[in-house]
Order: sequence, then structure tokens, then C-alpha cells
Amino acid sequence: MQPNFQPKNIVKTIESLTQEGLSVVAESAKGNDWDSVVGPLDKFEFELGQHTSVNSHLNSVMFNEAFNAEYEKTLPLITNFYSEISTNKALYQAYKNLKNSDLNEAQQHIIQDAVEGFELSGVGLEGEESTRFKAIKERLSLLSNQFSKNSLKATNEWKKPVTKDDLKGYGEDQLAKIKTDNGFEINLQIPIYMDVMTYADNRALREEVYKAYVSRASEVGITSSEFDNKSIMDEILALRLEMAQILGFKNYAELSVESKMVESPKQIIDFLDDLVAQSKPQAQRELDELKAFAGIELMPWDLGYYSEKLKEQKFGFKKTELTPYFPEQQVLSGLFSTIENLYQIQIKAVDEFTYHADVRVLEITNANGLVGRIYLDVYAREDKRGGAWMADYQALMGDNKPVAFVVCNLNSPSEGKPALFEFDEIVTLFHEFGHALHHVLTTVEYPSAAGIAGVPWDGVELPSQYMEFFCYERDVVNLLSKHWQTGESLPDELYEKLIASKNFQSALGMLRQCEFSLWDIHTHLSDQDTYEILDKVRAKTALMPSVDESRFLNTFGHIFSGGYAAGYFSYKWAEVLAADAYDYVHANGGIGSEASRSFMYHILQVGGSLDFMGQYVKFRGERPTTEALLKSNGITGLK
Repeated sequence: MQPNFQPKNIVKTIESLTQEGLSVVAESAKGNDWDSVVGPLDKFEFELGQHTSVNSHLNSVMFNEAFNAEYEKTLPLITNFYSEISTNKALYQAYKNLKNSDLNEAQQHIIQDAVEGFELSGVGLEGEESTRFKAIKERLSLLSNQFSKNSLKATNEWKKPVTKDDLKGYGEDQLAKIKTDNGFEINLQIPIYMDVMTYADNRALREEVYKAYVSRASEVGITSSEFDNKSIMDEILALRLEMAQILGFKNYAELSVESKMVESPKQIIDFLDDLVAQSKPQAQRELDELKAFAGIELMPWDLGYYSEKLKEQKFGFKKTELTPYFPEQQVLSGLFSTIENLYQIQIKAVDEFTYHADVRVLEITNANGLVGRIYLDVYAREDKRGGAWMADYQALMGDNKPVAFVVCNLNSPSEGKPALFEFDEIVTLFHEFGHALHHVLTTVEYPSAAGIAGVPWDGVELPSQYMEFFCYERDVVNLLSKHWQTGESLPDELYEKLIASKNFQSALGMLRQCEFSLWDIHTHLSDQDTYEILDKVRAKTALMPSVDESRFLNTFGHIFSGGYAAGYFSYKWAEVLAADAYDYVHANGGIGSEASRSFMYHILQVGGSLDFMGQYVKFRGERPTTEALLKSNGITGLK
């Protein structure tokens, strides 16, 4: 069950496995029932997935040039292998034949999904079109990795020595993070960058750091232009368009929605436009309030700083007053207890060798024994890709239990202090554990539909965003908080201020997320330059002008090196589901109730084995509306 975190000869291993896989495919194509067609493929892909998952994971969390060079050689092998599977006409026919055989409901759903997957992967293509389609897929896998590598290197390249005088506004906790033997040094890692934007009184320093951050991996970047991602982005977008058109779609957005719950790109745009219309008046009021408070012409590097000051004034507390109450061990203990209470499981850390001393190994059990494992990697490091994510190592199959990786880039311990988490970081942890539970708690024994596999992309974020709501409940905050020095839980007064401030500038946040989502879908509807499209979208969504140096799209990994192309709207779509689901569970007994277990039975355990919206309706009793989303964000709509 333990992953091999010191793989050797990965190119030879993947070469050998993919060759073996082609033999498995040939045999499966001759089959005539579930066990002879799907069974052998599931078994083989389970093994191959273990190797590819570990390789990808190590490349993201322990990046080094030597391993990356080998890893890059495996990408065409894997891409070509899956291209061979998805365009194998005999295997496609074998799957189609199964539609008329004696299958249970989950098997029928899996076969239907697989048949549609074949068709979207070019199984009907012939000759030059088929060859070109496979070449595009191979090229896209390499470009995606290069984009991610450039983003990481550009982020790591920028560092700046600073003095204590430069850092007026910082508290001891912020100073401790950046202390060096010779003084202090700041960089563009997210925890450090956010501290500069939030606490540094020095406006010129905030401007410098902001411009360095938003210009990363670009031709105007303060870091080396050798990491410029623009040509990679352009090629990725052009190849996606060509791929969609080869399949008979007008654009990549149309291709993307074929495998999602939504019916069309227009439905996505209408959904987002409505959220913009509902949010924009309140967002303007929020910005006007901030401008009046700051008393200056606001620039982007002022927003975080003055927002924090305004928040302190409005709600009577500083963010830094909260962090001493949330030391890492207590936060994790509270998170685990909350999950245990929600789903009648137990989480226990086990001592085991991994790839880094920071990584914790967590065993999940229930009344019937072992359920699965989670490898938790919390702290930011230079050799680690930014952001937070969950990745699966293996699905449930026979005696093999599900295993997931949860990765964050949060604060780490410093100078005798434990890691003290900001509340936003706690929300991130809850979010990623929502994904991990979706993977680990599955009862589906078909790897192609177990956990997150087979779940439509616009449903994948439901379990993660649903989990976020619980970390604001008073009983949960009691579990999460224990002052690292006094042992005191978060006082009622501070808790009430935290809750009162929960939706501070939420309409501005909603507008920003809608801007990303609209840019993404419009970019994939068009062959126009992506920055020109961003300008058009911002004309409708933005309340402040951008700066000339801004090239933030050049590090937008979700779209160019993740799976969210023409799917970034999924965050908002799933947030509708999550807010509606939480409202229902909260109104029907909350944590530990039959309603919360119903979420586990109908959503988490079922994964991608049944129709996702159908399962949601079974759990909830009806389809969701945007009402709960707006209410949870404190957005009162058009006024």
C-alpha cells in the first residue's frame, strides 16, 4: 500500500508498463462481458496509475532538474498509451456491445461514460486526422509540464534582502518567517508574499513585490524572461482549438462541456453574468468604503493592506490576534475530530518513511477496519509547486485501499514556535481534505469510477467546498483552537468578530472569481489573444484598472497546467451545490446527523459510478439554486 517514493529507472518502467498495457488492451477488445473487457483494463490501469501518480507527485513537491528530465521523457509515453486506448476501435466496439449485456446500474453508467469518452478522444478519426490528434495530445502534456516548471522557477528566482526598518507593520510572527543569518529576506512564496501585501507599511516595497509577483514568467517580468510562458500559453490554446475542431466542435469550450453537468458554454456564461449582476453593486459599495477609509487613490498593492486595516477597525480585531490560537497540531487534531464526527471514521497518524520529513501519514479506519490513507504535506518549500491540491495515488480495488496525497503551502514552524495558521489557511486545509475524503471514502470497487474518478469536473469541487463551511461552526472552532502558549480556546468575543468578518468584501471576491471564470470560458470560445479577452471581460467585471506589468495569466496553473481549462466556472458552480448542501445538513441536525451521513452515502461513497446530479437530488431532495450561495456570501443581490 505504501507508495515507492524513491523510484528508479522511471523511463524504462513506464516503457515496459505501457507495452504490457497494449497487450492487455488487445485482449480486452476480444472480451464479451464486464470481467473480460473492463476487469483486465481496470487492473492494469490501477498499477500504471500508481507509478505515474508518484512520478507526478514527486515532480511537484520535490522538484529537481535531474528527476524532471526523466519525468518529461515519460509524458509522451503515457500520453501515447492513453491515445492508443482511447482510439482503439475494437475496444470501443467491445464497450458498446456491453451496453446491451446484463450490467448493474453503476456498471451501465461507467460503460456509457466510457463510450462517450472514446468518442471525445477521437476514436472515430482516421488517417492524418487521427495521427495529428495524437500528436496534439502528446505536445500538450509536454507544454503543460513546461508551463508549471517555468512558473516554479520564476517564483523561486526573486528574492530581496530587507531590513527591519523596511518591515514596519510586521509582527514577530511575520518577521520570524523571513529571518536569516544576516537579517531578513522576502520572496514570492505565497505565505511570504501575502504577509508583504497585508502588513508592510512601506508602500514602495508593496508595489515592488506586487509587480514582481504579477509579472512572473513573462516578458516584462522582474525575473528572467527565459521563463516567459506566453508562447507556451498561445500554443496550448491553439492546440486545444485545433483538437476540438478535429472532433467537429467549433471551439474547445464546446468540447469541454460535453463531459460536464452543464449543457452549453452559454449556460455557463449566463450563470456567471447573473452572479456578476447580483454582486457588482455591493462590490462597488465595498470598494467605495475602502477608498474612503484609505484616503488615497488605491492601487492593487494597496488593497490587501488597507482591507486588513479596515477590517480591524470595523470588527475590532487583527488577523494576527487569531493566529496564536491556531497552532498546527491543534488545527489538525480539530480537523480530524470534525471529520470523525461527520462520517464515523477514525484518523490516526502512523510513523512511516516518506519523501520528506514534513510529510505525515494518516490512516483512516471505520468499524470494519482500514478505509484508506492520506499523505499530508503542509508547508511551503522552494522545490514545491505553489498552491494546494489533492492527488490520488490509488483507488479502491479488491484488498487495495484508496490512497491520496494532500498538498498545501502553509506557514511552517519558526524559532521555537509551532506553525501558527491563519484562518484562511485552515479553510484551505478543510477544502483539500474534502477532496481527499471524496477519494478515500468511496465504496465503488471499479477504479474508473471510484472516488473522484468519473465525477464530472463541475461536481468535483462540491465535497471540498462543502467542508469549508464547517470550520466556521463554534463547536468546530473550539476543536481547532488552543493558544500555543496559554492553551486557551478562541474566546467568544474573538469568535464572534471572526464570524462577523467572514463576508467582509465577499462581493469583491465573488466578482474576482467570476472574472477568472468568464475569462477562461471566453478564451476557449475564441482564437483571439487571451490578454485581449481578459481586457474585454474586465470591462464588465473589474472596478479598478490593472497595472501594465500584470501578466498573472502567465502563472495561472489551473488553466495551463491543471485540469480546469474551460472549467474554472466549476468552483462557482460547485459552490452553489456546496452552499445548498450545507444549508440542508445544518437545518437537519448538522455534524453527525442522518443528513450528514446521507451526504456521505449519496455523494462521497458513490463517486463517479452514478449520475452526479441525480445523486445530489437523492441526498437533498431537490435541485440546488443560487440563493444559498448568495446568502452564504452575505450578498443581498441587485440593489
